[in-house]
Amino acid sequence: MAKKKTIRTIPQERTPMREQDPVERAKNFEEVACGYHPDDAMRESERCLMCPDQPCISGCPVGIDIPGFIKKIGEKDLRGAYDILTETSLLPAICGRVCPQENQCEGVCTVGETLEPVAIGRLERFVGDMAIAQGWANIPYIEPNRFKVGIVGSGPAGMACAADMAKAGCDVTVYEAFHLPGGVLRYGIPDFRPAQHRDRRRDREPRKAWRQVRMQHAGRPPVHDRADDYRAGL
Repeated sequence: MAKKKTIRTIPQERTPMREQDPVERAKNFEEVACGYHPDDAMRESERCLMCPDQPCISGCPVGIDIPGFIKKIGEKDLRGAYDILTETSLLPAICGRVCPQENQCEGVCTVGETLEPVAIGRLERFVGDMAIAQGWANIPYIEPNRFKVGIVGSGPAGMACAADMAKAGCDVTVYEAFHLPGGVLRYGIPDFRPAQHRDRRRDREPRKAWRQVRMQHAGRPPVHDRADDYRAGL
C-alpha cells in the first residue's frame, strides 16, 4: 500500500520548465517555453496530494478530473492521462498553454497554501503535446440523428460546441470568414506562445475525431440567409 503523501514528503520546489536561450529566441518566433521532459512531468506529478475534496476540479471551468490525469502521469500511463483529459477538454495542448491556471485550478490548489501550487497547466500541456506527437485521438461511437447544426466561427467556443454537437450525433457545419480555422488561437495569440505549425495539427483534431464536423467559408450568400437549413445554431 502506497504511503500517504503529505506537504512535507512531496518535492518542495515546483519543477521548472525549460525555455529557449535568450540569444536563440531573439532570432526566431518559436515558442519560448519548451515544455516538460517526461522526467520533469513525473517529478511534478509527485507534488499532487490527491486531496479528497479536490478543490482543483471545482476551480476548473470545465471540471477536468485533475487528480485523475495527474495520477496517470505518475503511473507512466500517458495515454490514460490523455483519455481523462479529453473526457471534458477538446484542446488540452492549447488550454495547458493559455488558460489562466493561476486564477483557476492552481489558484485553489491545496499545495499552494504552503508551497508553490502543482503546475497543472504544464502537466496538461505535456500530455496534450504527447498526444499530438503520438497521433492519439479518442473517437467515440456516435449514433447519428437528423439534426443539423450551424456554427459561425471556428475559435475555441465554436470548435468546442462543434465537437459536443457531433458527439451527440448532429450533422455540424462550421462557418469561418478567415482562410484558416482557429479564431483567437491562430490570429490573437503571438507565434512565440503556441507555435503556429503545431496549432495546425490541433485545428484538425475535432474533424479527425468526429467526421460529422466540416468547415465552410462564410462568404456568399451571407450566413444568416442559411439559418433555415439548421435546427440550431451558435
